[in-house]
Amino acid sequence: MSVNIPRLKKGVVGTLEAVAQEIAAMAPACDTVAFITSAAAFAFVLTPLAFLLAMVTMFIEVNTLYHLSKRHASAGGYYGYVATAFGSFPAIITGLMYPVYQIASTAAIPVYVAGIVLPGVLHYFWGITLPGWVWIAFITFFILFPIFLAMIGIRPQMKYIRYAALTEVAFLAITSLIIILKAPDNTINVFNPFAWNSVYGSCWNKIGGPMAGLGLGMVFGLTSFIGYGGSAPLGEEAKNSRAITKALMLGVFVVGVVLTEVAYALTVGWGINKMVSFASCGIPGIVVYTEFLGIAGGLLLALFAFNSAFSDSVAMQSNAGRVYFAMGRDGILPKFFSYVHPKWVTPSKSLLFVGISASALALASGFIVGYFAGTSPSQLIYCPATSKPVFCALSATFDYLTTIALVGFIVAHFINNTAVMVLFARLKERHYGMNKIIHPFLHYILPAIATIIFAFVLYESIWPPVFPVTQAVITGVSVLIFSIIYTAWIRVKKPEAYRMAGKTVNIVEEERREQARV
Repeated sequence: MSVNIPRLKKGVVGTLEAVAQEIAAMAPACDTVAFITSAAAFAFVLTPLAFLLAMVTMFIEVNTLYHLSKRHASAGGYYGYVATAFGSFPAIITGLMYPVYQIASTAAIPVYVAGIVLPGVLHYFWGITLPGWVWIAFITFFILFPIFLAMIGIRPQMKYIRYAALTEVAFLAITSLIIILKAPDNTINVFNPFAWNSVYGSCWNKIGGPMAGLGLGMVFGLTSFIGYGGSAPLGEEAKNSRAITKALMLGVFVVGVVLTEVAYALTVGWGINKMVSFASCGIPGIVVYTEFLGIAGGLLLALFAFNSAFSDSVAMQSNAGRVYFAMGRDGILPKFFSYVHPKWVTPSKSLLFVGISASALALASGFIVGYFAGTSPSQLIYCPATSKPVFCALSATFDYLTTIALVGFIVAHFINNTAVMVLFARLKERHYGMNKIIHPFLHYILPAIATIIFAFVLYESIWPPVFPVTQAVITGVSVLIFSIIYTAWIRVKKPEAYRMAGKTVNIVEEERREQARV
């Protein structure tokens, strides 16, 4: 292997740091104040079920990434996984779509957390009214400052994320359990989609019934897991490839259990018959925490949410930048993306590109989606941040951006699931005894089930049309079509780069060769 191939620094990420990266990228406290609120706008009392099904889906998906991560590790993450298991064409599409959903999700952070949660908290506790444009100013804090932290080195990034992420999940698990124990509305019927027609039937009928409401709720349940697989692009910097495999398994389990618990706590804490007003509140999670845990509980949730949004931005942009770096190193993207900073040993130019792209997307979406939601640019700037026009505009923008992220997320995992099936079909392994049953279950049935669930959620986001979810799907599909055309162009114009796509560096193979020499 050529010594001139740009490499990132090996051995600086252990299993604990990789798990923390997973948790930080999924940002459970940020999900508590944002994604659960958006899911409740469609699922209402079924919000806990939406998050439970999302967790089950993602836990099934652990099986897919477990098998892929055992065969590839590099800065390319999913891009490298698919290249090793499936081939160059789907790998390049995956590599192009993965950063898109990381960037879209990052762009959504200042829109909701700084545009809705921060003004809502200040107004709720102290009566302070912020101007509508405050979310624009916080792009620097929630996007550009985190990208600077990601650029200056993996060690400070990991040190910060390790403590922030682990403290965050512990806080959510303990406090939501307290709310559940205190709440008067505890019932298992929140997991029964057919038990609430008398209460929410008229609301669900507008969007196609309770299953449609559940499906749309799962849009935000699944997008709350965006960032899962966040440790995969750290494969090149891990102490060994097994650290990434362990992190992929542990991260989604921890976050999935906690988010389902929190979704249930907020639903029964707010009131199972009152969920229509939940999403329109703006900061319902903080209201519930304040009611059951006092002002300290509400303020702590707000602080954890702001910190979660910040650490999520660090992790997500770090992941996207590393995938672009790997694709630049392979010649799939321009050489600009393969630059490694000589002092920080990070893909600084790729990271900067990601930060600027996320900032531009946040700004453009806020004004354009806001306009079609009925809020003029002047209202979005000069009206109070807690006013109805600003709330409607930024809520719609958040839904739009997170649904774009969902499309990229689903496409990447569609291809990952197919890659596992193709991999084991090519291997033609012989299996005996119980393995004859376990082999098809793990390598074909589970990936197929996950794909079917993803397809159901994607269908519910398209039909019947719901603004701005349907428009976001159209945007995401347009990006997918561009990715397919670009990949076809690479195959014709750069055949050598196409052949080696995702395979230039594979830490798993390097470890095997080292062990063979010993």
